[in-house]
Amino acid sequence: MIAVRIMSPEGEERFRNYIHNLRADPSTLRPDLNEEPFSSEFSPRVLIDETNVLSSKMRLAEYLQECFKRAGLRREDVFGRRGLWTWLAYIWFDQLAPIKSNTGMRAITEDAKYICSSDYRDYYRHLVAGPYMIYSLHGPDNSRIFLYNPVYEHNDFIEQFASRQFIISHRNIVEAISWLYLNPVNNEPRRGAQSRNRPGNIRRFVRLIQQFELTYDVYTMSPDQILDLLPAEFNEWRPGR
Repeated sequence: MIAVRIMSPEGEERFRNYIHNLRADPSTLRPDLNEEPFSSEFSPRVLIDETNVLSSKMRLAEYLQECFKRAGLRREDVFGRRGLWTWLAYIWFDQLAPIKSNTGMRAITEDAKYICSSDYRDYYRHLVAGPYMIYSLHGPDNSRIFLYNPVYEHNDFIEQFASRQFIISHRNIVEAISWLYLNPVNNEPRRGAQSRNRPGNIRRFVRLIQQFELTYDVYTMSPDQILDLLPAEFNEWRPGR
């Protein structure tokens, strides 16, 4: 077990340099950032198991919820604490950027997935902050559509919905999204929901919600009422279709 820490700007810069060097040289040694001036212990004290195998985004979010709850922390106590989320990505980096067996290189994507940003649109793309914030806001049932895949993979549901505050912050809209696109058998998105060419796809849903809010108070409508506004192209996605 290890006590959660807050990454300092100096630690963030070291971590960023490590990530950049690792892209070219997989043998680059990870720096020790678990001491001053690179990080400081979070207060109140929170313990996590840094060896915990995080099988999915959902499991990651559930585990952090458990750890924070034991420490008496609420969502608002950790939301926006960039240094906290960057440090957690540093601790679990081996799982967030696994080694690809065919190349021996790490599966590293953009910095924003590991270095937590203050920009809301990138904040939810962070591989640790994003899953926790969605889960802590919407609970397990309505979070499944966003958190179904491995911790190291981004997905289009987070990209299209969670990065848009007017959608992800409203439970009724998120519930409508789950009703439309979640396969209740395997708790994964329905096939074709993320296709740009499929009628009623998730990008089309975003555009329509943006149009509806000009005429309707969509933020106070029930999920059923939102689904009733959708045109016929969404019929194949409707519950009980």
